[in-house]
Amino acid sequence: MTEGDNRWIKNWKPKGVEMKSTKRTVAHTKNPIVGKLLRLKYKINEAYHNGGSSFENIGDKKWVMSLISDVRTNNLTKLCKEDMLHCNEVWRKYE
Repeated sequence: MTEGDNRWIKNWKPKGVEMKSTKRTVAHTKNPIVGKLLRLKYKINEAYHNGGSSFENIGDKKWVMSLISDVRTNNLTKLCKEDMLHCNEVWRKYE
């Protein structure tokens, strides 16, 4: 290699290239409740794959998935108090 090549390699820096994130992101939805519930589902999946107890994870995930389907089918904009409290407990469990 020539001296100019070595200088170019030494000074090379990426310019304005933004790579896509490798983490799974929440699908863009019109309903913000679905997005939040999907993030909760992803948290439960991460805990399961990192060696958390599987039976608790499966029950929590099934509950969240049924809640997501209810919100989507009925076009809900608010959750009832019991569902919100249970979601908060699940968030605390998996953080």
